[in-house]
Amino acid sequence: MLRELLAVHVSPETARRLCEDVGHQVEEQQTAEAHQPWKEEDDGRENDSCLVISADGAMVPLTGGEWAEVRTLAIGEVPTGPTSPEKVHVGELSYFSRLTDAAHFTELAEVETRRRHVIQAKAVGAVMDGAEWLQTLVDIHRGDAVRILDFPHAAEHLSQLVEGLGAGGRTFPEHMLERCLHVLKHRGPSPLLRMAERLPKDEAQQGTVREHLEYLRKRQALMQYPTFQQAGWPIGSGMVESANKVVVEARLKGTGMRWKRANVNPMLALRNGVCNQRWLETWQTASQQRRRRLSQHRQRTTQRQEVASVLPNPTRLTPAPVPPYVPLLPPEPPAMIAGTSRPSSHHPWKRSPACRPKPFAKT
Repeated sequence: MLRELLAVHVSPETARRLCEDVGHQVEEQQTAEAHQPWKEEDDGRENDSCLVISADGAMVPLTGGEWAEVRTLAIGEVPTGPTSPEKVHVGELSYFSRLTDAAHFTELAEVETRRRHVIQAKAVGAVMDGAEWLQTLVDIHRGDAVRILDFPHAAEHLSQLVEGLGAGGRTFPEHMLERCLHVLKHRGPSPLLRMAERLPKDEAQQGTVREHLEYLRKRQALMQYPTFQQAGWPIGSGMVESANKVVVEARLKGTGMRWKRANVNPMLALRNGVCNQRWLETWQTASQQRRRRLSQHRQRTTQRQEVASVLPNPTRLTPAPVPPYVPLLPPEPPAMIAGTSRPSSHHPWKRSPACRPKPFAKT
């Protein structure tokens, strides 16, 4: 853009360095906003929007052959009018992504939940998989949200349960899994769990069968899909799955890409600004943070100058006198006879063999 409009050439290294610096500034500003204390709305009114939140993680490559998980929170709005239970369209999507642990991500995500007024929304649905940290995120940001287990995630565990029973010797009618998924989606988990209660004890205690059966039993309240669909909630977390591809992987998982860990979050901050259609606001945030840095630097410089002006001048040490030069050997005699241009006996010419005195006198 600079080349086309202003005929200014910018090398890729300079563009990359400036991009990382802008991303660092946006990240610092968002982190500071997340750590600010919560401020209640002045009027305390409740808006009429119905929001859906969903979070998940995606792996990105780092330098040194390491892989790390980038967590993303997607927030969307569901229509309030009459819609088909089978097709619930979630619009007005926005995203927040960070490479960090679950506890820190839950804290930082408050920047986006405050902006989208999740706490003031009329109703909120949380479509998640079964990870424990996701339930903690919902507890902190909207504890009364309608919690829904992602249907493809539940179908995966149900499929592995049927496969485990088949590996144990039990035979099933044709298309048994498809029938079970249809029952789960349109009648809920209760009929399937009643069927599981009639399993022989030895089959129910098999390792794979017991693991997936306990998983579904523990999350029975999150799988009331007929009730959720009648209320107009989506039962799939496609909004965050697409965010992992469009927001994270499309930028950070290119061919041959390897990222330093310190540069991932600055790039994610800029990527969120682009995908949320807030690039102008993101740029202004970076500019404000840069001006704040410069102002703090000037203040520290002024304080150091003021302190230096109050302190007394340090006593300067007088340098020790330099002793006169004393040659180690006596000076050589002059090479010329004083007042003439004739060489003396000490001239280098007189040192040649031809100028030496003869040992015998001439007779």
